[in-house]
Amino acid sequence: MTPESIVKNNILSWLKSKNIFVWPNDSVGIFDPVKKVYRKKHSQYHLKGVSDILGIYKGLLLAIEVKSQKGKTSPEQEWFLAEVKARGGVSFVARSIQDCEDILHD
Repeated sequence: MTPESIVKNNILSWLKSKNIFVWPNDSVGIFDPVKKVYRKKHSQYHLKGVSDILGIYKGLLLAIEVKSQKGKTSPEQEWFLAEVKARGGVSFVARSIQDCEDILHD
């Protein structure tokens, strides 16, 4: 597992322990064992940069982009987070459970 996937799993466990409705968004594609590559669907409706974790928090769309301590967001990820926030949702980058606690407090 990569450091980012460990952080993602820890955050998902914490969110579920707080009874927050979330799910991982696996946007890597489907692995093609013959070609040994990940294949993605190509559609006009596919969005690049959709966050790693999606859910509903207090009736609002929740989008969390998970990064390792040194990880950087892509322009598409920044755009998606900004769009969610501009449309009334909750969106942020999380590098730890603490980042989630700081934003998703009651």
